[in-house]
Amino acid sequence: MDYTQFFRSLREARGFTIEELAERARRHRNTILNLESGRPVKFKTIAGLMEKLGYAADSEEMRSIALLWLEAVSGIPVSRRPVRAAAQKNIASYRSHLQRTARELETAAIDAGLKESQLQALLFAIRHPAALSILEDIRDLVLQLSVPAEAPALRAAEE
Repeated sequence: MDYTQFFRSLREARGFTIEELAERARRHRNTILNLESGRPVKFKTIAGLMEKLGYAADSEEMRSIALLWLEAVSGIPVSRRPVRAAAQKNIASYRSHLQRTARELETAAIDAGLKESQLQALLFAIRHPAALSILEDIRDLVLQLSVPAEAPALRAAEE
């Protein structure tokens, strides 16, 4: 079963027509038709519709549809037990590395004696790398503008 069939069966099990769900979710009925016919739909949209059907974000139905959707868009059979086990192992390894890196960063920040405002600036930069790039461009521009331009060389008029 793919995610489109699974979604339709969940909708029908809750007794909703396409029109009723569309009205409840404040979506156009074509959104639900697109989902159920297999046209590309963002998972955020599916999750929102699932919540309007009464399925919690941590429900087994939500997990199942997420795996089926991911399988459909990636082509990786993540709902198969061996693939899922390998993915969980990789995620655990990543989390372990992430925790180790966070501890190293915390130690470095303490050793450097960073103030709270400096830590907040670093966190902002991490969360908004595009903003950091913009700020660097502004800094470079200010530096260029603050350096006095060379005075144009005056030439004596020759007659």
